[in-house]
Amino acid sequence: MHKSDSTFFKLGHGIFRFRKAIVCFWGLVFCACIAFITLAISPFKDTGFIAEGSISDKTEQFLNNKLGYAHNEFVILYHSKHLIATDPLYLQQIKKSLEGLKNFPIEHDVLYPQDQQISADKHTAYVVVILKTQETLSPEELKKFTSTIKKPKSMTIQVGGEPIFIENINQQTQKDLFNGDMFAIPVSLITLLIIFGSVTATVLPIGIGACCALVMLTILFGIGYLTPLSIFTLNIASLLGLCLSLDYALFIINRFLDELRKKQPVELCIQITLATAGKAVFYSGLAVFTSISALLFFPINVLYSIGIGGLVAVFVAVATGLTLLPASLSLLGHRINAMPVRKQFLQRYIAMDPKSIWYKIATNVVKHAFRYFFFTLFFLLFLAYTILKIQIGISNLHVLPEHSENQVFFKTYEKSFNEEELNPIVLVVSANKGSILSPQYLSKIYDYVEKIKKNAAVAEVSSIVSLDDSLDKEEYKALYQAKTRDLNLEQFLDQSTRHQFTVVKVVSRYSQDADETKKLIEDLRMLKPGKGLTTSLTGSPVINDEVLKVIAKILPYAIAWVFLITYLILLILLRSIFLPLKAIFMNVLSLCTSYGVLVFIFQEGHFHNLLQFSPQGILDVNLIIILFCALFGFSMDYEVFLLTRIHEAYQEYHDNEKSIVFGIVKSSRIITSAALIVIVLCGSYMVADVLMVKQFGLGIAVAIFVDAFAIRTILVPATMALVKQWNWYLPKWLDKLLPKDQAS
Repeated sequence: MHKSDSTFFKLGHGIFRFRKAIVCFWGLVFCACIAFITLAISPFKDTGFIAEGSISDKTEQFLNNKLGYAHNEFVILYHSKHLIATDPLYLQQIKKSLEGLKNFPIEHDVLYPQDQQISADKHTAYVVVILKTQETLSPEELKKFTSTIKKPKSMTIQVGGEPIFIENINQQTQKDLFNGDMFAIPVSLITLLIIFGSVTATVLPIGIGACCALVMLTILFGIGYLTPLSIFTLNIASLLGLCLSLDYALFIINRFLDELRKKQPVELCIQITLATAGKAVFYSGLAVFTSISALLFFPINVLYSIGIGGLVAVFVAVATGLTLLPASLSLLGHRINAMPVRKQFLQRYIAMDPKSIWYKIATNVVKHAFRYFFFTLFFLLFLAYTILKIQIGISNLHVLPEHSENQVFFKTYEKSFNEEELNPIVLVVSANKGSILSPQYLSKIYDYVEKIKKNAAVAEVSSIVSLDDSLDKEEYKALYQAKTRDLNLEQFLDQSTRHQFTVVKVVSRYSQDADETKKLIEDLRMLKPGKGLTTSLTGSPVINDEVLKVIAKILPYAIAWVFLITYLILLILLRSIFLPLKAIFMNVLSLCTSYGVLVFIFQEGHFHNLLQFSPQGILDVNLIIILFCALFGFSMDYEVFLLTRIHEAYQEYHDNEKSIVFGIVKSSRIITSAALIVIVLCGSYMVADVLMVKQFGLGIAVAIFVDAFAIRTILVPATMALVKQWNWYLPKWLDKLLPKDQAS
């Protein structure tokens, strides 16, 4: 029995009483949100791969403020089969192609090809165009900019740069969302139809999911104008919200149908549904909320952006699941079974049907618990084995597919130039007082740059004292003391130098994630430019290095937070010391399995042609953190629903093995069905062209498959059968301290 003084029982009574008002309220919210659907993506303007408040971040902001531009830098690549870049006609053709920039409304600088901007064979050269604005370009402004650049006769031209990279990801995000939904929705409908057997019961979860997604996107649209959100937020938060809303809908509708089969009044069915499945949804949502909230520990924009998106998704999924869904069920009543697609849909309510496949599996697992436990554990550890080979880093510009505009540009660029030239280590050398171009400082900067050049990992240095290798220290002093300067020199100074500081750019011979580059960064931090001068570092390699260090420092606290709060939530819900520990262990196991598969596929490159991605040899550290938080929440979702069913049976029978079998029989069909839908939804993101989204989709799909079909079906009941009565041990003194909800 479910006591009428239970909080969730009372909630069911209130929802049934005000069912029409609740449905009308959500209908108005839904209609209001439709107006924002076309604008949803507009606030997401950056990748977010930076440690906010770090030295590299502060240095980056300093340069943006002092030099008057942010990341609006374009590289325009020219290639001619016949002309060489030192030919005056080559430069003439370039200038002609850029004549349209005169009419572009944003102030800009054009850096025409110098020696370092010309390829070894001299047939390829590039121009750098820097827009003097700190505002992110809108898609319309970007289109207008690229349209002003004309292709010269008998030359090829390609345009690249961070603004194009961001726009490519935004376009792919919208495309991936559409393609994923077009695949997932029909399969989800078919799965729901098989589960519930009626069109009405099938359409309702999809409708709730659509409402949840729209409300979530609208909230994120508003938040995006208050704080910068990463462009990866939209896809991942949408996936979380849709999966959770469908999961919660399945569990609540399934329990409601169970209660209807008992020939009880609709109001009582709603009350019992909320007191059981509704309570489980609330605690599950609380566990997922806790897991996702750990992302807010990290001062990394991409992590806390997805954290904000995930928290919004969980909140909306729980809110709609505990209000809109039961209100809709209250209105429908027995009509939830309208338009059946198979005969005898309302099967008789038998808790322990011996003919059920789930009954056979559960009894067999409980009977041979030791054997099932070790065989399943061995299999999962085998899948997780490759996690020992994991290499962690930061994703580079290759997160986009090979056919994207950005990737095509970089493939062409790296044929003629060192790709790392586009990702230099940036040093800001500042004078304590006086002009940075004074003879005393120039002398020290010259010696400083010469020391940098001697480092074996350095490929190239760009600075005010390395413009011409034929000039020595004294000649540079004379050059900058002269009353008149060359136009090209003035332009270079405008881009790199102000009264008290100058920029030195160092290009590594190795990739950003290479140990040699990390060692170079440490060497540059240790190297001092001399008395009266200070340095600070930024640039992609430095930013990545600091991101990894910040994450390594904070990660143990985030993990401890998730483990501790999850344990307390389950302790309150299940009234057991052991079961929360078991739940955490099982979640870690499914997580390791997911990581192992990701290492095998994305790090080592297996099936890369089939899945259409370029292996990077690493797993992105941000992906690792996001998956940890998301998967811990998702896995806990199913754990809560299974264990609450077992706990419910144990309170009635006080028989450990019988309770385990009951819980498996009553929950496994719906858990595996819900998991199948989540696997389909996440698997649909395998068609995504943005690598991180593809990895996230596969990681979730693998973990949920293992979780639902191996851990919840075999490992959990086997473990509980082995532990026996200790499953339910709770000291009396602790039981008195824990809050209670008066539902039996």
